[in-house]
Amino acid sequence: MTWNYRVVRGDAGLRIHDVYYDADGNPVSRHEMPTYVYGDTIEELRSQLMLMLEALDEPAIDQEAFDVPASPPSDR
Repeated sequence: MTWNYRVVRGDAGLRIHDVYYDADGNPVSRHEMPTYVYGDTIEELRSQLMLMLEALDEPAIDQEAFDVPASPPSDR
């Protein structure tokens, strides 16, 4: 499972969340709370902010995409 920061559109507006993807690259879950910047050094803060800025180059994901129940696994 991979993840990145993505803009999620919800009732309270746009927020940046950690979003997780399945093997096909489809978003399947996110952290409930928006992410925040943290670190022990200025460089760690800078690195995290740079990754968050990349989220602004991707389309926002509607919150409803995560509010639907997961589909049962297929028999592949």
